Amino acid sequence: MLRKRKIFMLVVLIFFISTLTVLAVQNSKEIKVFYRDIKIFVNNNEIALENEPFLYNDRVYIPIGFVSKALNFPISWDSEKNTVSLLTLKDFKESGPSEDERFVYGEILSLDRDKRTVFIYQHIDDNTIYEEADIKIAKDVIIVLQRNNKKINLSFEDLKIGDIVGMVINKDNEVRGMIVDS
Repeated sequence: MLRKRKIFMLVVLIFFISTLTVLAVQNSKEIKVFYRDIKIFVNNNEIALENEPFLYNDRVYIPIGFVSKALNFPISWDSEKNTVSLLTLKDFKESGPSEDERFVYGEILSLDRDKRTVFIYQHIDDNTIYEEADIKIAKDVIIVLQRNNKKINLSFEDLKIGDIVGMVINKDNEVRGMIVDS
């Protein structure tokens, strides 16, 4: 009886392995690609790649990680769903005085991460200095770091004391958009 059980388990195991092999073969395809010492330039600067680009069906294929880095788009890979996601810059519209919004510019003097508030120092001109405390940051705030004509999104947790910020404050007295220039 024990010997029959072992043989049965072995047959089941072989069945599962062969099924996986068949599925793997069904989801694969052998292709012919051409390597032609393809050079990649970003803003007129040649970029060296770890994996060489290739031609397939008259199209150039380059690694997606390189593309995301060159375009400054964060990338994520979901192995369970077999999906690649490139995240583009999420921006916000300018303040609208007609919508009871205002724009505030200053330096962050303190942050309260638990209450999601900032305290800033505004230097409007040589004669006007203004401090604004406990400015509430909305949960869905869009924060953009701008440096050398490049922009990326940040989260509230990325802010630090000393950052120079421009903030759009909505009619509910919450920051809905922020530009960090540091």
